[in-house]
Amino acid sequence: MINVKCYQYVSLSPSKKPTTTTNELAKERNRAAAERTLTSWIQNCLSLIGFGIAFDRILNALNESIPKHNPRMAMQLTHIIGLSAIALGIFLLVLAIIGYLIKVKSLEQEEYSYKSTYIVNLSVFVVSVILFGLVTLVAVFTVISSQ
Repeated sequence: MINVKCYQYVSLSPSKKPTTTTNELAKERNRAAAERTLTSWIQNCLSLIGFGIAFDRILNALNESIPKHNPRMAMQLTHIIGLSAIALGIFLLVLAIIGYLIKVKSLEQEEYSYKSTYIVNLSVFVVSVILFGLVTLVAVFTVISSQ
């Protein structure tokens, strides 16, 4: 049996590699994967923003119904933690959109080569969560020390 590879040339460009149907389909798969990733990030960021709003509302309702030693301090803490979660969600959403735009722009280039961004994405996420924890921790200590 003779194994013959057939290439259908979609367009001939002045670049070294001709654009084939296989290359174009691979780019479309990568674009679809980038869109699914962006959709996942949007879902998670909106959940985080919703958590921040719900955290603030639920704990304020609890503080009003069951007064504690210092309701003003508890309300300040819930506001700070809720706003920190909202800010983290918005920050991660902006980063996800920027990452998506960079990926799509690189797909539009004629000489596309895959570059893994796993380490960069993971490190940005970890740093963001650590910053959220630090902001919340500083806010807690600031409110407690002012009492």
